[in-house]
Amino acid sequence: MKIGILAHKKTPENLMIFEELKKRCSVEFIDPLEVFLGYETYEFDLILSRIERDFLKEGIYVLNDISESIPVINSAETIQTCQNKYLTYLKLKKVSPKSFLTYSKDISGIIEKINGIFGYPCVVKPIYGGYGDGVLKINSETELIEVFDKKDEQSERFVQEFIPYIHDIRVFVLNNEIIGSMERIPKNSWKANYSLGAEIKEFKLSNEVEEMVLNSVKKLGAGIVGIDVLISKDKNYILESNITPQFRGMMNFVNVPEKIADYCLNYLK
Repeated sequence: MKIGILAHKKTPENLMIFEELKKRCSVEFIDPLEVFLGYETYEFDLILSRIERDFLKEGIYVLNDISESIPVINSAETIQTCQNKYLTYLKLKKVSPKSFLTYSKDISGIIEKINGIFGYPCVVKPIYGGYGDGVLKINSETELIEVFDKKDEQSERFVQEFIPYIHDIRVFVLNNEIIGSMERIPKNSWKANYSLGAEIKEFKLSNEVEEMVLNSVKKLGAGIVGIDVLISKDKNYILESNITPQFRGMMNFVNVPEKIADYCLNYLK
């Protein structure tokens, strides 16, 4: 039995998965860029995709090719959807904060749309990205104009309703099963990313939130995914999906690499 980990970076998380799989079967890293350029061939029983955004295009091409003959976790279609915040929103619109995508440089039109849909404050973010990079909280029209007037900024932006949440939760899902959930408490920023120094603690989900998360994961078609949930006073929201979720924080509560290895090996039985 041989499993390939498709990843262009040997991140700490990827190495932990590799070491856990190595205890139980043959495993190798596969560089998607080298496969894309024709430098590698592959003979595996299963491919575990950990494609990051830096080589998303090449990774999608490789996965589409590989999946014709080898089973993969996650699929190219799922990765393409989950790596793109707007495509994720289109799948999960009913349970997500109100949002829209704009390519327009017509600031007055964007302001009119914001005022008509959700008002201020709002959030402007790139459709690709993680760790809170490029995510801005906009408190007024003046701030919005400053952001959109920057010539070095891309014109494509995802504009989203700001949710004054009580709890920001990361939920880790494997094979339609929630294996762990943790609250992220902002410390140095309004953003609750663990990478930005947020404190974490284990969090017990309500049945309602569990059902919302699992239904969302099924719509995304994800085998392994991190789901970000906002719990507010009146409503619960799915904020984003993370198809190559980092899990160093979650390791305080559950052995994620062990669970991923279990999933991969059970998949092949």
